[in-house]
Amino acid sequence: MDDDQQPHLEQGNALLLACAGGDGAAFQRLYSIEAPRMLALARRFTGESAAAEDAVQDTFVQVWRNAHRFRRERGSARAWLYSLLRYRLINQQRRGRQADHQGLPGDDWPDPGPSPEQCSLEADRDRRLRDCLRGLQGDRRRPILMAFYHGFTYEQIAESLAVPLGTIKSRVRSGLKGLQECLRL
Repeated sequence: MDDDQQPHLEQGNALLLACAGGDGAAFQRLYSIEAPRMLALARRFTGESAAAEDAVQDTFVQVWRNAHRFRRERGSARAWLYSLLRYRLINQQRRGRQADHQGLPGDDWPDPGPSPEQCSLEADRDRRLRDCLRGLQGDRRRPILMAFYHGFTYEQIAESLAVPLGTIKSRVRSGLKGLQECLRL
């Protein structure tokens, strides 16, 4: 583990232990720190914003109700939170599969999924986006990846990179403009 991650893990542990004591402010702080990354992970897992948001919300309800069960000696608060989210996502997926197996009128209709042409166009678009991202300068690419792929807030990015908040916002804005120009070509 990186040495710079240790303070964040200790802060999460302290906040979760405070939640176990009924500290609402600690719960709000824990949520503001962890929810964006958890939401990004849940979106990648589900492919749907609404399902991802439900999973994260349900996870934090479970956190509030069960914070007293957290054991610091077994691992970090972050690991505990993500394990709760993982179980929530797996349960959502199982429920979805069960609903899919129940026969509905019209089950013999053609598959409404994307056509091979659409898949090819999407793959081309994804490849172009990756190429454009690679073409960005590192100081602009990294904050964009942290925000849009890992769910970090601007404040978390600024703290993590030890760069002023205004600079991060400027780098993201100019990086997105560069991506937009690259994708137009």
